[in-house]
Amino acid sequence: MSCQRVLTHALDGDAVQTMHHLHLDPLPRLVGDARRFVDSHAPELPAETHDALLLLTSELVTNAVLHARTPIELGITVTEHAVLVTVHDLDLARPAQRPYDGREGGWGLGLVAALADASDLETHDGDGKTAWFRVSRGAPAEVLDDAAARPQRTTGTQPSDGSAA
Repeated sequence: MSCQRVLTHALDGDAVQTMHHLHLDPLPRLVGDARRFVDSHAPELPAETHDALLLLTSELVTNAVLHARTPIELGITVTEHAVLVTVHDLDLARPAQRPYDGREGGWGLGLVAALADASDLETHDGDGKTAWFRVSRGAPAEVLDDAAARPQRTTGTQPSDGSAA
């Protein structure tokens, strides 16, 4: 199960109350099914946290549908203090290996990092990768302006440290 791969470090020692999984084909129309599945197994949460939970689920599942194009396993784990969502696919490429030069996209993982309490993308030798995020069941964390902004790409006229040429 996707969450079993990351539970120990993703939950930071918090005891598991419930755990549910759903297997999905890599079809865009199933992103809504993923949201409904997570919504049906989520505990009562503050409204902002609930909205973030569903939005971030959509982001991770959409990434798997668009980029991995392999079967997907979605997991939701509820603990006393947090909710963990995992999305596992069988593709071993990391998002950084597929730049988005010249087209829109590439905002999803930044959004996940900005709105979640913790998140990561982990590869598993010969067994794909798992993207995950964790949100607290308490009050939502403050999100800073531009927290989800993509980093500026460097060009031949600017040094990679961001200073002026």
